[in-house]
Amino acid sequence: MPFWPFTKNGTFTVKSGYRLIFHSYMAARSSIKDRSRINDRGREFCRKTLWNLPVPAVWKILIWKIIVKALPIGSEFQKRKLDIEPFCGMCGGGQKCVESMEHLFRDCSLVQRLWAASELGIRVESAEGLSVTEWIYDWMRYFSKNEGGEDKMITFVAILWGVWSLRNRVIFQDLDLNPFTITWCFFSSIRKNVQVLCSSHLTQQPLSKLQSSEEGSSQEDREAIRNGHPVNLIGNHNACGVVRIKVDASWLRNFEPAVGWIAFDHAGKEITRRQVHTRAESALQAEALGVRDVLSWAQEQRILHVAVLSDCLQLINQVAGIDKEDHMIAGILEDVRDRFSFFSFFESKFYS
Repeated sequence: MPFWPFTKNGTFTVKSGYRLIFHSYMAARSSIKDRSRINDRGREFCRKTLWNLPVPAVWKILIWKIIVKALPIGSEFQKRKLDIEPFCGMCGGGQKCVESMEHLFRDCSLVQRLWAASELGIRVESAEGLSVTEWIYDWMRYFSKNEGGEDKMITFVAILWGVWSLRNRVIFQDLDLNPFTITWCFFSSIRKNVQVLCSSHLTQQPLSKLQSSEEGSSQEDREAIRNGHPVNLIGNHNACGVVRIKVDASWLRNFEPAVGWIAFDHAGKEITRRQVHTRAESALQAEALGVRDVLSWAQEQRILHVAVLSDCLQLINQVAGIDKEDHMIAGILEDVRDRFSFFSFFESKFYS
């Protein structure tokens, strides 16, 4: 009776056959060491330095993905022959530079200026020909041997995260690459978890804080919103400088959703109005997209005191952290809260 020795029950399976062929190929190709996408120096760096840094897990995972070349960037798309534009979206000026790890995190002309303008003041021109992983190892090793080294290592990792966040917003949110939006996006990405940056210079930047839902009764907050009273999320009230923006969304199944809003100055005079068609799967999602669009406009206009008026009580509660977040708008809410750091004053108000 036929017997297949590579399974417990002796029966052949396609999976066991594939595993046998794969391991035979790898053994013939090289030693077991070559099977890993990370070398000994990378393993030691991760074990002794990276995993022990007091930074958010997503920052650590980003560095690890850079080391093992596991980020979905242009050069990886090109290798896999995917029909996706492989060029860097941040260079500008019609340059056609393939988005490699080295280019994205170090050699891009925009990123070079960000490194030079950062607290660390790193000039990257001399690193040409060095892989980005070796470049990261060398800088982290250099920081570890100097006074205040941990703070500088944290700042270094934070800047890499800021570059990655900026790149994603340029690609997926069509972020306008002007000096103001670049600076806002870059540093807001870092400030999001700024409490972990110890005593570095970044912690000395003026930060706006989201009011915690524990600072009072959730029921009282809901009643306040329902009765038309604003929930002050950020800063101190300055009635003479507040721009009030009334936002509303139209959503019907099988019809294209639309969002509209009108901005008024403190005297009630209309400043501007806007209507945009969007893509949403629910009325709540459409309202959330409207609020995000409002905040984007306010940032572009450099308006620091904003009051957003909405007729969606559920959305206001979730923005304020009173209600549990709906998974369909979790990403939008995260983006909205990221933008809070720009404003000196922000409140959300229910209107019927």
